[in-house]
This record gives sequence, structure tokens and C-alpha cells, in this order.
Amino acid sequence: MLGRQPCWLHEGGHAVSASAVIADSVGNCDVVNLETISLAQPSAATVATSARERRVALFNRVLIFLTVLYVLARAFPILSFPMGCDHGTYLTIGQGLLEGKQLYRDLWDNKPPGIFIAYAGIAKLFGRVSWGVPLVDILLLLLVSYLLFRFTEPYLGVAGAAITVMIHASMHGEMHYFWIAQPETFQVACLLTAYFLMDRRKPWDKAGPFLAGLVLGYACWLKYNAVAYLPFVLLLPFLDTRRLDLQRPRVSFSISWQNWLVKAALLLAGLATAIAIVVAWIVLQGAWPAMREAQFVVLPRYAAMAVERRPHYFLGAFVRTNYWLGVWNLWAVLAAILLGWFRRDLKRFFPLLLALLTSLAAVAMQVRFHDYYFQACYPFIAAVWAYLAVSFFEGCRASARYFSRHGWRLASGLVWLAFAQALFWPLPGEFSKLLIRYERLWEWGMDAEKFYALYPGQMSFEHSYGEFRVIDFLNTYAKPGDGVYVWSFNCQIYYLTGHQPPTRFVSNLGIVSLWSLPTWRGELMRDLRRSQPRFIVVARGDEIPTLTYSNLDSEQYLKTFPEFDAFISHNYKVATDFETFVVYERNLSG
Repeated sequence: MLGRQPCWLHEGGHAVSASAVIADSVGNCDVVNLETISLAQPSAATVATSARERRVALFNRVLIFLTVLYVLARAFPILSFPMGCDHGTYLTIGQGLLEGKQLYRDLWDNKPPGIFIAYAGIAKLFGRVSWGVPLVDILLLLLVSYLLFRFTEPYLGVAGAAITVMIHASMHGEMHYFWIAQPETFQVACLLTAYFLMDRRKPWDKAGPFLAGLVLGYACWLKYNAVAYLPFVLLLPFLDTRRLDLQRPRVSFSISWQNWLVKAALLLAGLATAIAIVVAWIVLQGAWPAMREAQFVVLPRYAAMAVERRPHYFLGAFVRTNYWLGVWNLWAVLAAILLGWFRRDLKRFFPLLLALLTSLAAVAMQVRFHDYYFQACYPFIAAVWAYLAVSFFEGCRASARYFSRHGWRLASGLVWLAFAQALFWPLPGEFSKLLIRYERLWEWGMDAEKFYALYPGQMSFEHSYGEFRVIDFLNTYAKPGDGVYVWSFNCQIYYLTGHQPPTRFVSNLGIVSLWSLPTWRGELMRDLRRSQPRFIVVARGDEIPTLTYSNLDSEQYLKTFPEFDAFISHNYKVATDFETFVVYERNLSG
């Protein structure tokens, strides 16, 4: 046994009462005068250990405080992010739900209902403002940061968990504006919450696993790919990985099979309950036929075309994964796997790797590999980098101690100099990114509408400048009962002007795409003839071939939709032209 341990020496069968002896592994003893040791007065070794523990505790508190400050510093500039077209659609449908309309029957989209329920809450809480979605994303980042710290701390320690949270906050703070408050961010929060509700310390607790099932069920209603997280929530909280680094590696459960089966049954019961509640809501509102059409007819067509219309699909999936995750991140994962294997440290790294692989499986299940899908992987990519950082520190410490034992003080100092250099290396770039974000935040604070209109890095199909000119025009000339129809997917126009679409097709993506149903054109025209909206807004330059499989923008598509084109020509005139948007006004005689 290594280290020094206490022992007692005897004289004539009696314990030596005048001295205490601490023996080490080779039998050497240090005699300590008992006059200086008593139950009320701890030994020098105990005092040293206690002092060291206090220093460690103080360091951890300071580190956690600095981590919180950094996350807040990274999160605050998100407030200036504009809404993207997805957010406009979510908010318009959410507002419609608040006004008594029913999803799919009165408000169509091909996504599951979870994200619209969340955005109905956002619309209710913040009203018709642009900063409500960014604020929710900030709150989600804070929640995920807390849960991520708790998830990684048992494997990486306080310092490693703090590094994980800071790296993730940096990744999240640098994402594009249209990534904020997407279903993936909600799903990560749900996944980690469900993980902690499966509390291994209470083997027969029934509330936790059932609540975990409810939370996971909501994640499935956000996107169906959340079923990929089921093994993660069911298995990882109970895996004992301590034997993973033995000559014959194996993984076991930390609880009995009987207890695990009880927890699994309760989780599945909660999952089934969450699914049943939403299905019952849809059925009781009379929207089940519309939901069945959207989710079981159109959605499979939408997914199938991603494979059918892409030559070399699997190569494309690999390329997109490589691009959106980043080459350096993928190399970091490979390096961490090799490091964990050769150091026999898989007991720490395997849970982090399993979390990452689960999130990648969830991405792959969506078939399309859009950029923002990968943000579900970022918390666990951050954990991989933190594992490498902790391993690097441990290697530096071991090397410095080795050199010190051999009297090579210069080499020991150089080791710590290299560590300090590695620690400093990302700081200038991070400071520069923060500076840019805060400059934009200041510009947003000076004139939010102008900032949104001229926001740098806009998607090619989003035209914020023209969009805000349309919003200003409608706020000036359109009365609440006039009716507005936007022939595009720029649904922010609906939300920020307070108008609801006169048809269930909130966005025209369901009409112009090759995966749409032929009957939808006729349904749209019946809705427009019945409502006769005063204004029709037609977008230019908004084509998205990766979604619609058409190279035509909304205006060009009218030429292939003669019924709608004739409806506009005979009943409307051009009220104003904003280059990227044309606003038509109904003729007085129309």
C-alpha cells in the first residue's frame, strides 16, 4: 500500500502511550509526541490535508463564479440576433394557437406540434417583439450550461466541467442567428433533464422516471428523432464504467436488474402519456385528419426526396457532417478516443462519447443534415475538448513532477510554460469575437429596426431590409380587418404586423415544393377567393432549392400557377415595389 499510514508500537504487550507512530509502505516510522496530538488537536498531516481541501474548495468556487460570468458574457449579445424565417413561422402559428386556431387544420406546417406549443408560450409572454426569441435562447443556454456542468462534473471534475460549459457557450454564442431557439436546443435541455430525473440514488423512486418519460415525450413532439435519445436516458445513468479499463473490459449496472426494469417501465409510461396527451388534444379538436396528412403522408415524401434527389447521398451526408461539425472537432474526438484507450481512461471518457454518438444518431435520423441540426452535438463536442484539456493538464503535472524529482527544474518550468501558452492560445481570438458581438449589440441598442434590416451574414433567401419596409407599409396602411396574404415564407411579416394568414398555409413552402400535394393549390385558391385579402405580398429572390427542389422564387413560381397569377392580375394592382417584395392592393371594383 502506497503512502504513509498510522500504526501503534507496543512494549511488553502494552500500547506505547507516550508516542504515536506513522508507518509508510517500507516500514519507516516517524515518532510524534502525543503532547502535540489529541482528539481536539488534529495531526499536522490532517491540518495540511484540511488546508489543501479549503484551497481546492475556494478555487472551485472562484472557477464556477468565473464560468457563470463568462456564460453570461457570451449569452447577452444573442439578444441582438434577428428572427429567421423559421422563427417567424413558429411565432405566427403559435399566435394562431393562442387565438383559438388548430394546428394542421387551420395552421399548416410539416413539423411536429412541440415547437409550436413552445412558441405559443413565447408569443404569450413577450408579445409582438423581435427580441423574445433571442431572450428565450439565452435562458435555454443558461439552463443547458447548468445541466451540462452537472453531467460532466462526475467524469471531468469541477475544472473539466467548467471548461466544458465555457467551450459550449463559445460555440453557441458564435452560431448563426437562424439557429437560435430551434427544436434542437429544446431537445438538449430535455435530454439532460430526463437524465437527471433518472436518479440512480433512489432505486425505487417512481416520480423521477415517470417525469423523465414526460420530458422525453415532449422532446419527441419537438422532433421525432428524439427516440434516438431513449437508450441514453435508459442506460447511461446506471452504467458502472469502472471495469472498462481492465484487461478484460466490461460494463455493468450500478443497480439491480429488477430496479432498472421498474425505472424503465415508469419512463416508458411517462413517454406514452406525453404522446397520448398531444394526440388526444389533436383528435378532440377535430384536426386528426389534417395531422395524419401532414405527418404520415407529406412528411415521408419530404424525407424521401432528400435521398432520391441527392446523388451519392451517403457521401453528401459525410461531407455535410464533416463541414458542419468542423474538421478540428472531429479530429478532437478521434484524439480523445485514442487517448482514453491508451491511458486506460475510458471509464471517464466513454459516457461522454456515448452522449456524442447518441446526438449524432439523432442528427442522422433526420435524413437531411441541415446545419442547425448539429447544434445538438455541440454540448458533447465541448465535453470532448474539455476531456483533452484535463488530460493535457494531468500530463503536464505528471511530467513536471517527474522532472522535479530528478532535479531538472528547468525542464519542469518549461512544461508549465507550455501549459500556460496552451491556456493563453485561444484567448485573443475569443476576446476578438466577443468584441464584435458587443459592437453589434450596441448598434442594435441604438436602432434595432435598422440593425435588423442591415444585419450582416443574412441567408441569401432572407431579405430583412425589404421585409421591414413591407412591415412599415402594412403598419401604416393596413387596418386590422383588411386581410394580408404573404406569398413567401417570410412569416415575420404576419407576426410583427398582427395579421393572421387567410389560409392554413402560413408559408408557401407547402405549395411550391415538389413534395406538396396537388390538391393544396385548389384549397389555397378557395381560401383566397373567400377571404379576398386587401394586400398580397409577393417575394423575389427567396428560392430554396434544397427544400423545395425548385429553382424558382415566389414571383417566378406564379407563372407555373396560372390560377393564382390570374387572380392577382384581375383583382389587384401594384401598391408599392420594394425590389425584394412587391405589395399588391385589391382593386376597389375587385
